[in-house]
Amino acid sequence: MIESLKIDLQGKIQGVGFRPFVYNLATSLDLVGYIRNDGLGVEIFLQGKKKEEFVEILQKTLPPNAKIEKIITNLLLQKPKEKFEILSSLQEGDIMLPPIEDIGICQDCKKEILDPKSRRFFYPLINCTNCGPRHSVIDSFPYDRAKTSMAPFMMCSSCQSEYSNTKSRFFHAQPTSCPSCSPAILWDNQEIKDYQKLFKILSASLRSGEIIAIKGIGGFHLVCDARNIESIKTLRKYKNRPRKPLALMCKDLSMVKSLTQVSVYEEKALTSSASPIVILKAKKKLEGIAPNLDSYGIMLPYTPIYVLLFEEIDFPLVVTSANNRSEPICYQDCHIHSLSFSFHHILSHKREIIYPIEDSIVQFLPKSSQSIVLRLSRGLAPKTYYLPYKLSTPLLAMGANQKSSFALAFENLVIVAPYIGDLDTLTSIERFKELLNHFCKIYHLKTFKIICDLHPHYESTKLAFELATFFNSSAPTLLQHHFSHALSVCFEYQITHQVLAFCFDGTGYGSDGNIWGGEVLILSPQGFKRVFHFKNFRLLGGERAIRDISRLALALLLDEKDLQMDKIKQYMLNRGISSLDLENLITLSQKATYSPLTSSVGRIFDAMAWFCGLEASSYEGEGGVYIQELYQDEIKESYSYEIIEKEIHLNWCEIFDEVLINQKPFIIASKFINTLAEIIDEISSRYTLDVVLCGGVFCNVVLNAKVLEKLHKSKKTCYIGKDIPPNDNGIALGQIYYLLQGESNAG
Repeated sequence: MIESLKIDLQGKIQGVGFRPFVYNLATSLDLVGYIRNDGLGVEIFLQGKKKEEFVEILQKTLPPNAKIEKIITNLLLQKPKEKFEILSSLQEGDIMLPPIEDIGICQDCKKEILDPKSRRFFYPLINCTNCGPRHSVIDSFPYDRAKTSMAPFMMCSSCQSEYSNTKSRFFHAQPTSCPSCSPAILWDNQEIKDYQKLFKILSASLRSGEIIAIKGIGGFHLVCDARNIESIKTLRKYKNRPRKPLALMCKDLSMVKSLTQVSVYEEKALTSSASPIVILKAKKKLEGIAPNLDSYGIMLPYTPIYVLLFEEIDFPLVVTSANNRSEPICYQDCHIHSLSFSFHHILSHKREIIYPIEDSIVQFLPKSSQSIVLRLSRGLAPKTYYLPYKLSTPLLAMGANQKSSFALAFENLVIVAPYIGDLDTLTSIERFKELLNHFCKIYHLKTFKIICDLHPHYESTKLAFELATFFNSSAPTLLQHHFSHALSVCFEYQITHQVLAFCFDGTGYGSDGNIWGGEVLILSPQGFKRVFHFKNFRLLGGERAIRDISRLALALLLDEKDLQMDKIKQYMLNRGISSLDLENLITLSQKATYSPLTSSVGRIFDAMAWFCGLEASSYEGEGGVYIQELYQDEIKESYSYEIIEKEIHLNWCEIFDEVLINQKPFIIASKFINTLAEIIDEISSRYTLDVVLCGGVFCNVVLNAKVLEKLHKSKKTCYIGKDIPPNDNGIALGQIYYLLQGESNAG
């Protein structure tokens, strides 16, 4: 018996080259033993003189995409080993490893597919241990080839040799393949083996103005020449997307910098393994890409298909999800033709996508390293957190209705699923169920304690009650929307004390039955108290006012007693509202049944956008983005306001006076954002509590920057979500945190 070191690890250590890294490190230090997947993580067993040195080096020089969250070491006496081995994983039912994010193509793979001497020259499905599809191709754990969508494809002798070679970057790269053993590459459903010819045909189609459906890591994209306004118009017509910005893909940083301004932090995000879409300030106008805006969402090629395509073209591409309006991304070849519009060609392949996933979106605060995740998806999700204890019962949080996602907690893991989309269609609801079933299959979960939003008409809430019956669980816990928003930030920072939370968004069902959205709460993970809110106003005609934002502006003006009705009417008539519609809306404002009350700051942003020239809202959040784009930092003034008991009153007389004199929109927008920042600063000064900012309004990076600047001067600690979106995409994590309060002593 000799002294041996047992190391138990948890973290991102599957599918990222961790096992070959450990093998090579151990053998370089003349250590013997083994590594294997073990329950919730990885187990390493070492014998030799340099065991402690191994631990030190391991933590300092991990593979680029690996991350250790927890490490436990124990000295034991065991029989001597003869060599270091990579042992087979434990049985599937014993594996509870965290999910693995899909990773953008690495530099080594880029170099190989562009090398004429390589056997993978121009091969569009290359990947290695350090890159490529992961979660999107996993059917179940452990992450071995037989458990992925590559199982039907036998490796050729060359790939098998690389796969078995611990010195190769293809060692245990589960989806690996080459032209000799590749899943079929399809152009209009016809197999193509001359890859160089394929990309020449594809590039010619794009130059001619055609729209191509291309299969990515997580689903199909619709792709066209970003310089071709006719192609863009056609694409917008197809998708019923009149003004919502279209994402761009550029060949490299040089092309990105020719179109936009890029900070060092934005550059780092663009070139990261996650390869998200990054919102950047435009410096060159591309017609039709982002109407009314002075910014673009840009990503770099993150799959070999796009890398090879840019070898044949020298212009940016529009790359947008292939989906019908309000539906999730299309990811199966058999469904791509079921879209409600046509396109010219399809580039696809036979490597099945098991778990569809959208592109992530990130934006940075002006002149800052602080980023805001706007959509948590490919490369960034599934997002995993570790608990310091084990749960006795799995937990399921259903999220909200818009930008939906769910979260799970079981054993000592909390997992936030990727963005799914708005639950407005049957297809979206079915996709939600499919992805939840997928997680249940992977982790063998058969029952849950369930939590959902308080809103009785959310599809996620209805589904929660269905699932409670299906899983034979107790009735779901109902949690107020804005409380959940704040708790998502509290979970990220592991806040357990009381905080002052500003929860500003578009819509959330309030505890009083009204529509909240401009809330100031004092809360801890155990509960909340509503201490302030923006003064309620009417949504004239209910949800129709969310699209017809002139109704929001009118409601706010009608609610201001000091404004003359004649001035209001004349202004609305001058803006194109017919006299009949105007009288009907005024009558409607007196009918609570058809015009519910709201305190929503998101809707106030929409009204301000209308005053500044935006005629209607064509997509959720357009008003907020419009105002953000108009903001100019040299404007220091703000509008007056009052805080009367619990209500925050903006001075609409003052705002309307500026509107009537045709004040420049950038001045109105800037003063409005400055006013919100002042309100937050003043209320914060009344308390000794730390501050939390949450809700979709805080996707506004300009507002965030102004608030942080003021609170910093006031020496206030302020928390904004780092890895979880402030909008509804992140709300499930807050719901999970609430349930965890009753589970912390379990197990």
